[in-house]
Amino acid sequence: RDVAMLTDLVRCTVVAEDLKQVGVLVAALDARSVVGLASPTDDPSDKPEEDERTLRITSISNRFDESYDDGKSGGYRDLSLSVEVGWVMNEGLVSFARVRDWEGLETLQRHICEIQVRLRSQHHQIVNEGLHTRYVELRNQYNG
Repeated sequence: RDVAMLTDLVRCTVVAEDLKQVGVLVAALDARSVVGLASPTDDPSDKPEEDERTLRITSISNRFDESYDDGKSGGYRDLSLSVEVGWVMNEGLVSFARVRDWEGLETLQRHICEIQVRLRSQHHQIVNEGLHTRYVELRNQYNG
């Protein structure tokens, strides 16, 4: 396998109380992100903070969607976003770079990180009742 394809070496989990909070989080990420592979200079977005965006959303998996078959995941539901970040090191300090500057920075490092968003009710099941173990077993069975 190509190790360059790893996308969850850096992962965080955000626990939300309800789907409304999930929406607030997604809106906040959207305001700080370029979506997809388009160049930010070609982005017709009307975001006033466009020049300051430091994230690129590369994929979204919405297991909260009603059409998602949670039988394949043992009842597990979440929102998973892959976000690419770019940074430079300067005198031992890390500085995140704006997406629009990525192509012009010779020392830029980039990495894709995963942000998992769960509802508190399911987070309790995952942590205390072994739901994640069941999810991994089912995922591996389906992906064979």
